[in-house]
Amino acid sequence: MNQSNLKILLVDDVDFFRVVMRDYFKRTPATLFTASSGEEAVSLAMRERPDLIYMDVNMPGMSGIDACRQIKANPNLKDIPVLLVFTPGRDSTAQEVEAAGCDGYLAKPFGREEFLNLGHRYLFNIERRERRVPCQMTVEFTIDGSVYQARGVDISLHGLYVEFRDEIPPNSRLKASFLLPTISSTKIELIGRIAWINQGLPRNNMTLPQGFGIEILSIDMNSVEIIHSYLERN
Repeated sequence: MNQSNLKILLVDDVDFFRVVMRDYFKRTPATLFTASSGEEAVSLAMRERPDLIYMDVNMPGMSGIDACRQIKANPNLKDIPVLLVFTPGRDSTAQEVEAAGCDGYLAKPFGREEFLNLGHRYLFNIERRERRVPCQMTVEFTIDGSVYQARGVDISLHGLYVEFRDEIPPNSRLKASFLLPTISSTKIELIGRIAWINQGLPRNNMTLPQGFGIEILSIDMNSVEIIHSYLERN
């Protein structure tokens, strides 16, 4: 497969999620197409014949499930991997998603790593690394009602690494907030999870101080733009 000819179709009726998905593929050598409805997704699939489709289930008009069924029923499109994204208990069940004939699915909320790892099963050329930029700021975070402070070390659009010496439970969900004062006076607030811990001796990565990596799970669009501006300037 020629990397320069790769095509990926991203489908969601919410602007924010289309922006986030596009950014996930920033380091992947592929042409990205976006659609905001099931009808548009089917039309684009017929015209562009993408190599991979990510599609939200809950959309007005034609749902992602119905769009997936149409794509899989078309002899010219049925071999395209279709990955459905849904919210359990609101959009549909895993059984209903599987019954649509999709090749894989993701339940919300999920992080960048889960998102790209699923696509990597069907399109090996997906690049899962991302650029990280050094930073210096105080990060306040809350786990199970307890408030802590750490020092930011580096940041990307989808996560950050903080210096923190106290023991911390792995895979915990947390709320975090911080400022990037060189860019904006608006405090960034996010929901994330502890993706990996780098403490003790020997550490997993001795080039970094003791601490842990946070994977961003939820963040508002204004905060995304602030982080993006910081990354572009550094």
